Amino acid sequence: MHPAAGGAEKHLHRIFSLIAARGHNVVLLTTMFPNARKREIVDGIQVIRKGGDLLFQLTVARTLKKLDAEFKFDVIYEDLNKLPLFTPHLTKKPVLVQMHHLWRSSIFAEAFFPVALGVWLFERAIPYIYKRQPFVVVSPSTRKELCELGVPESRISVVYNGSEPVPEVTVPINEDPYFLWLSRVHRYKGIWTALEAFSIFSQKHPNVRMKIAGDGPLLREIPEWLKENGLLDRVDLCGFVSLEDKHILMAGAIALLQTSFKEGWGLTVVEAGRYGRPTIASDVPGLQDSVINGTTGLLFPVENSEACADCMTKLYENPSSRETMGAAAKAYAEQFSWDRAADETLELLKRAAWGEKA
Repeated sequence: MHPAAGGAEKHLHRIFSLIAARGHNVVLLTTMFPNARKREIVDGIQVIRKGGDLLFQLTVARTLKKLDAEFKFDVIYEDLNKLPLFTPHLTKKPVLVQMHHLWRSSIFAEAFFPVALGVWLFERAIPYIYKRQPFVVVSPSTRKELCELGVPESRISVVYNGSEPVPEVTVPINEDPYFLWLSRVHRYKGIWTALEAFSIFSQKHPNVRMKIAGDGPLLREIPEWLKENGLLDRVDLCGFVSLEDKHILMAGAIALLQTSFKEGWGLTVVEAGRYGRPTIASDVPGLQDSVINGTTGLLFPVENSEACADCMTKLYENPSSRETMGAAAKAYAEQFSWDRAADETLELLKRAAWGEKA
């Protein structure tokens, strides 16, 4: 329910609402946001909100034992996103650590240097903070990165993100063809790469549009860039869109652009795939798993706007190839299930809890 929620939050919500529906008591400790309730039940999950993002590590340190006394946890699930919460050092209960991706050097493209350096150093310390805890990741790419960091592969399990059937939508007729960029508008999501690629592509194809859906700190900088590059009338800034509008945008697009410097998986890739839409994506960990290069979409070297533009040209100028890739993307997306992800996560939680008791 957080206004800045993204793929990691959807992952947690979808999996743990299903685990709660299977009869388990799920408690989520997370941060406050304006007008939020301190406690409420959301889809079977007991949500407890305290503090803000900046000092959440301290909030967890102060709160975890009190919550354990109240709820008597069997196992702690730490969703490690940017900064570790040091849960093994705060409780004797077993811990399962969820990781979507490692930032590594890409954090320096997103955050101010002191903050980026802190995240980078904390990541380097992960094998020492979590010496015996099992990890669960969303892709083989993240497993490989964790191994390179020093976590034994024997302690890392892969549980893929799910996908779900999408509703039938009515796509507006007589609309110019367009590529869709859908994400939070942050620097590490590669928005400038996408815009520069579209600028190159549109020189040959001025009848094609680009739609940018999502909110974020860089959104206000884009209009001036569009004006300077003569693209104000070719790029639509949709801002935050509803779920219904997101589906309509996906269903009508030529392809999805996923230009991130870093992803754990890329939920939007399989969502677009459900509508038979291929994805043009950065050749980076995570997206290398959700996009099968040359089959369900095309990969290009990260931050290479000319290569991205070439991929856009290939898909646009070859409708039959685009249709074949779209069909493959749909078949690939339909392999993934939130029910299976919930079952596999629950099994890992049980194994962690039983291992501690043994």
